Amino acid sequence: MSEEKNVKTSGESQDLKRGIKGWQVSFIGLGGVIGSCYFLGVGTCVGTMGPAVLIAFAVVGVIVYGLMIAYAELLVNLPRKGSFVAYTNEFLGETLSTGMGWAFWFNWVCYVPSEAVAVATVLRYLTGIQSGVFFAVCALGALAAITIINLCAVDMFAKIESGLAITKVCVIILFVILAFGIWVGLWGSDHFLGGEVNFGSGASFGEELFPLGPMVMFTSMTVVLVTFQGTEIVGLAAAEAQDPEHSVPKACKSVTYRVALLYMLPILLVILVYPWNQGTEDNPIFADIMNRYDMGIFGLIMSAVVLIAAFSCANTGFYGTVRCMFGLSIEGLAPKFLGKLNKSSNPRNAVLFTLAFMWVVLIIGLISQLSGALTSLYENLLSLSGFTGTLAWVGICGAQLVFRKRLKARGYDPETCLKARVRKGQTWLPVFSIVVQLACLVMMAFGEGQLIPFCIAVAAVVVPMIVRVIARKTGHVRDINALNSDEKSFDELFPDLNK
Repeated sequence: MSEEKNVKTSGESQDLKRGIKGWQVSFIGLGGVIGSCYFLGVGTCVGTMGPAVLIAFAVVGVIVYGLMIAYAELLVNLPRKGSFVAYTNEFLGETLSTGMGWAFWFNWVCYVPSEAVAVATVLRYLTGIQSGVFFAVCALGALAAITIINLCAVDMFAKIESGLAITKVCVIILFVILAFGIWVGLWGSDHFLGGEVNFGSGASFGEELFPLGPMVMFTSMTVVLVTFQGTEIVGLAAAEAQDPEHSVPKACKSVTYRVALLYMLPILLVILVYPWNQGTEDNPIFADIMNRYDMGIFGLIMSAVVLIAAFSCANTGFYGTVRCMFGLSIEGLAPKFLGKLNKSSNPRNAVLFTLAFMWVVLIIGLISQLSGALTSLYENLLSLSGFTGTLAWVGICGAQLVFRKRLKARGYDPETCLKARVRKGQTWLPVFSIVVQLACLVMMAFGEGQLIPFCIAVAAVVVPMIVRVIARKTGHVRDINALNSDEKSFDELFPDLNK
């Protein structure tokens, strides 16, 4: 699985355009995280898990931190422009890398249409128009807008996305201020609420914390994982940052800290002011809270931000999955034409290829929902995305562990030879991330109505691996592990000191 590879420099120029500034990298990472699933999916998590949702978000927060410090170590000490696929291919082997890379692509091919569906859902909620035609037109229009933006140059994408991310952060900060005021009785409520909303029933603390039992938290954990997905986008953006060596470690750490504040604090306030059994995916939970306490215009603002969040996260996710497909191609794990760059140094073929599948998923999904074949297109797309997207995180952490193992085998001390590294007391975090994520993925199959999405997601991982093995045995593969002109192989950077 971790067999060493001989890496060679590509003869063709495959340099992505560096049009993203360092500060934009941080906000692009946040943009990938704060999507409609944050505002709509949190309602589902609260309604499913009860107050224990705070524990679930805390656990995933630790996973994200482990992921980001592991990714930063790889990105800085072994720079690659092929996204995380370059690392999984080099350290975990081409078969696993093929499955993880195509799974990541499949994740966003499902998730981006789900964000278009979220836009349609919120517009239907705001306008009161229940027409199926109106719903479909809104969803198709949202994906059309995403299509147009991502056909533009990467620097245009960075400007738009960083601006949208800033808007989302500001609205979340506004919610924190308003919800805190409601909790302490400054407005919306006439007294200090304390813990009476969800912890005043007279039952034991354990029963109030886990009203539907602790097992529900584990079977529903993939929804929380989906809510955090997108943090890895900062690494994809690093390949096109103007100063990656300094901006990437800073961005990785800052995204982790900001996610903790922008997730944990709002979720805590939600539990303190909102009855858990009223949480659903039909309405934005932040807007419901404002409406529940007669906060007027703020309810409308919290609803409107879902449109921005859905559009922004879909935009960032599209960017990330295209770069992943580009990485698969230049690593020889996807068709060669998907690794071609146009005159503006953008992977246009990968863009068009990915767009085509997203449109197919959205159109088939809309037809299925409008015909009654699906009860919730949004929920099904999230389930598919949850399994496949999480594998990218597992691959990143696994690659970092093998990277360190090889360093030690060659006589290096990671504590002294690495420019950016996982600190000695935190080396357990990437391992913890892998174990918990794999456990959550297995538990996904036991969730209500999750068996079919689970099987489809498994197929999205396994089928590309089988195709790769068959292609390898029949001699129909490109034996490439390409480096750009300004990149060095692991052997060049860390020659064996034992020889």
